[in-house]
Amino acid sequence: GALAPASAPAQQPHGRALFVRPDKANCVACHRLPDGAGPATKADIGPALDGARLKGWDAVRLRALLEDPTRMNPDTVKPPYGRHRILEAAEIERLAEFLRALP
Repeated sequence: GALAPASAPAQQPHGRALFVRPDKANCVACHRLPDGAGPATKADIGPALDGARLKGWDAVRLRALLEDPTRMNPDTVKPPYGRHRILEAAEIERLAEFLRALP
């Protein structure tokens, strides 16, 4: 008989999954999303996120914020996801795409 493949490469989590995963970005701990875009929370440490809030944020600026928010605001409590290697560059990109697509 045929042998099953040893293992398929792990699926990379989408931006929405990164947004809610406690071992990754865990943005949902501080931010709310528009209805239907993710889990309903009462999080209010950070601003509610929606298309109107993020309007005008180009991909470069949003990636920079996720990479190291202390460059824009030295007093922020937002983790420096890239600088501290919480997220890889590709994960930051997927998270930024998810945020830019919010209604």
